[in-house]
Order: sequence, then structure tokens, then C-alpha cells
Amino acid sequence: MIEKFEGPRVRDGGRGTGGGGLLLALVLVFGAAPAGEVKFAGKTEPLEISVVRRVNVSYYPVAKGTPLEFEAAGPGWLRIYTRLWWPLGADGPRKYGLSLWHDEVERPVSFETRPSRSSLGPGGRRVGEWRSFFVQTPEGSNRYRLEVLGGAETVGVRIVLQAPRPSRTVAIPGARELTLADGRDTAHLYEILAGKPLALELEGPCHARVRARLNFVPALAGAQNFVLTVQEGKTTLVRRNLRAARSPSALYADEPGLVPSSERVLKFALPGGRHSLTLLLNGTLAKTGAIGVEVLASEKYE
Repeated sequence: MIEKFEGPRVRDGGRGTGGGGLLLALVLVFGAAPAGEVKFAGKTEPLEISVVRRVNVSYYPVAKGTPLEFEAAGPGWLRIYTRLWWPLGADGPRKYGLSLWHDEVERPVSFETRPSRSSLGPGGRRVGEWRSFFVQTPEGSNRYRLEVLGGAETVGVRIVLQAPRPSRTVAIPGARELTLADGRDTAHLYEILAGKPLALELEGPCHARVRARLNFVPALAGAQNFVLTVQEGKTTLVRRNLRAARSPSALYADEPGLVPSSERVLKFALPGGRHSLTLLLNGTLAKTGAIGVEVLASEKYE
């Protein structure tokens, strides 16, 4: 069974940890740095107090041919933290992937990471900065299996009971608003014209998510390709070739002549500061689409 993680809470981008079993212990280093210089009057001499501490955080190892199986009772959320066990002699960013199986349904996930500057494995072995993903568990007892994709890299996995942080929807001034209804769910999206940039501003640091749909008219049949691009000035931040067909359940409450496609998602991160961005939809026969932009505050990778 998945552990309850009832021990002391430590910061590893999430909440407390659990132990037991075959564990990959990763050591996190936390420190406090002075902000500027402070001068004290008189002859009082300072006392040296160490505030840097190492905290052991337990990770389950997952390697090729040795999957990790666990159970979780739902309904609820799991957050699965992962760390790449850094290959000897490797340098620069590295990509890795995992596959989460729930019954016979597979969910592949992939990440790019770099060596952590504050976390070490046994014997000082390098590990990657943590990367994570969320799993929504249905009601009842659920069995899961995690496997490493691709090569023989080992990945450390830590599982906590944690729901996703709420996102903030960004208004896009000047764009026409569309109300999407899908069953009992509704969402407010903004129309984007094919070939015409749509401007918006975001405040970083943050992670942004663009939820995109094509708008189908009766004469437009079959699945359609489209390209979605996010630019800052002349710099392309992210560009994706996507494909979507008419949604079997969604509709626009205020535009009966348009049929929205299934949703496609594009994600990117922004550093600190104000960012003037443009979104561009092209490469499609559709005349318009609809987008919603959501942002989450950035987390510190260690």
C-alpha cells in the first residue's frame, strides 16, 4: 500500500516523505544566505551557528526491468516526484521517461532535467533536479505500476498525497470571449483568428498552459492539423504541431454555428519579469480557434 507520509515535513518541492522497502536516499541541502550587509554598533562579537542541514528524503528506485507497483485508495490526488539517477560521466541536460499503468491503461510521461546543485545520492552520486506529475485516483482501491521508458537509467520516485495547485486564468483584452460547455463543465475561452497574432501579457516567474481548440464549421470535415506558436518579440518560446477532430460532447453556448474540437494543451515556463507575448494559430483549414491561458507560480527545482 502507498505510505501515509506521516513523518516530519521537509521541502523537496512537496510535502513529507515516507520510508521503508528498498529506498534510494537522496540528500537535500538547504541554506540561508544573507541579504546585503548589516553593521552592528558596540563591541558585541557574533556567535557562529550553523543553519545548513542535510535531510534524507526517501525515493523508491525504478529501473528498466524492475517496475514499481503500489496501491492508492481514492478518490484523491497523488503527486509523483521523480529524480534521474545521473549517469556517470554525463553532462548537460538529460531527458528521461516513465510509464504509469493503471489496470491496462498506460500514461507515459517525459521530462528534461539537469544535475541538482543541492541534492546528492549515496556516496555523493549526482542526481537530477526533481520533476513531478499528478495522478487523480478514482474511488476505491487502485493498483498502479511505474516503468522506466527507453534506456536503462534508474529513476528515484517519491509519492505524496497532494492535489494540484489552483491555476489562474488570464484575461486577454480585445479578444472575443466564447463560453464552452462540455457536460456539466463550462469554461471561458477567447477566439483566435488563424494567421493573426493574439497579444497577451504574463508576469513571471510562472508556468503557463495554453488550452487550445479549433472551431469547426459544417463544411470542415475530418480531423485537422494546426500549428500553435508562442512568441516573445522575435523569439519563439514554443511551437507545436497539433491535430484535433470535432469534440463529441462540447459546444459553444453563444455560437451554435461553431463546433469546438477536442482540447489540445501547450505548456511553457517563463522567468521573472513582465512578458509581452503573442499567440499564433496557423497551418490549418479552420478559420478560427479558441484558447484559454492559465498560469501557475513557478516552483524551485532542487
